[in-house]
Amino acid sequence: MTLKKIDSDALLKPMTYLGNAIGEWRVLQQLEGHMVPTAIDFDVRVGFLKSAEMLKEAAMTLSMPAAVKVIELGWDEALALLSHNRPLSSHELQRVTNYADKVLSVFVAEASRASLLALPATHAEFLNPPTPLFGAPVAEAFPSSAPDIADAGQCRAVGLWTACVMHLMRALEPALEALARSLGIEAGQNWNAALNQIDAELRKIGKSSHGASEEQWASEAVLQLRAIKNAWRNHAMHGVGRYGEEDAVRIFDSVKYLMQTLAARLAE
Repeated sequence: MTLKKIDSDALLKPMTYLGNAIGEWRVLQQLEGHMVPTAIDFDVRVGFLKSAEMLKEAAMTLSMPAAVKVIELGWDEALALLSHNRPLSSHELQRVTNYADKVLSVFVAEASRASLLALPATHAEFLNPPTPLFGAPVAEAFPSSAPDIADAGQCRAVGLWTACVMHLMRALEPALEALARSLGIEAGQNWNAALNQIDAELRKIGKSSHGASEEQWASEAVLQLRAIKNAWRNHAMHGVGRYGEEDAVRIFDSVKYLMQTLAARLAE
């Protein structure tokens, strides 16, 4: 299943605009003959057409073919009527109003058959990020981790906290394998034991023996590894263990920072 992200404004604003236009233009039809007809303001005409375009884009994103077809079928006539700065007759207003009414009716009917998930802004940003969630250096150093990092982000977005942690553990494996190799440790057979060995070896890296920059790098790795060791132990020993939001977010951030730290020195 592919999760699709769409901003609520892309739905609410154009629907509200078209709904207001329908109400105002029906009043104008009723007043024909009782007032001097005037041209519809340029901004209103542009807003109407832009709203129809926004709903078409939303319908395409949400795989709503009926709404797309209805918008396309009446588009040329609406464009022709609203392109000129002149008053519209009652009949012409009726044509444009009917178009907007049909667009909204079909869009709402088709949307009601789709499953829409509302996400807080703080979660939605993890759904389909424009750049790699852990940054370009991690994506370049550990390309095989990319699918699980993306899946972890989607799970975080929709609140699947245990699944998020499971994907993080999978995403971390290539980076930990590279780290273990660099320290002369056999990895993969027993990750819990390997992590303890990695921790011990990293703590041996000091300023006098390896230099200040290496000591700082190792210290940062140890700091993030500490939280991950507990997560991995639970993952390895309790396959049915559950994680809540607080734990999952903490592990997400720890895995992210550890992989960023490792990407500065290592690659798979």
